[in-house]
Amino acid sequence: MITEKGTLPIGIEKDGKWHRDFEIRPALVKDTVEVADEQEPKKLDNPSYYGICLTAKQIVRIGDISPVPVEVVMEMYDDDIGEISAAKARLAIRLRSFRAESEGGQSETGEAAPADKEHADAGAGAAQDQAAAGSDS
Repeated sequence: MITEKGTLPIGIEKDGKWHRDFEIRPALVKDTVEVADEQEPKKLDNPSYYGICLTAKQIVRIGDISPVPVEVVMEMYDDDIGEISAAKARLAIRLRSFRAESEGGQSETGEAAPADKEHADAGAGAAQDQAAAGSDS
């Protein structure tokens, strides 16, 4: 499983110990389902709360805390949540590049592989045709 590691700027104090090192994984469909099953529907109407619940599912660990309950995430400082969000963004970039590498979508120079370039060119042509058709009406 691909994960991203980092260090919280402030951290979480639990049982007299500060926890700062963390590890996070990508969100999975099961996380979304579990959040919906575990939380009260009224609470999930709040997009911020829903996002925090989903983030808690993604966090593999914070220090010795694993799994990380949503209540722990709710007590984190904004700076720490910012670092978690930055790690999620780095993870998303890594996932996209991993997919491109595994599909052979990029050459060593970073250019699209010939088959992908043909698909891109065909897609661009279709978009131009749609734009031209739209301007005629």
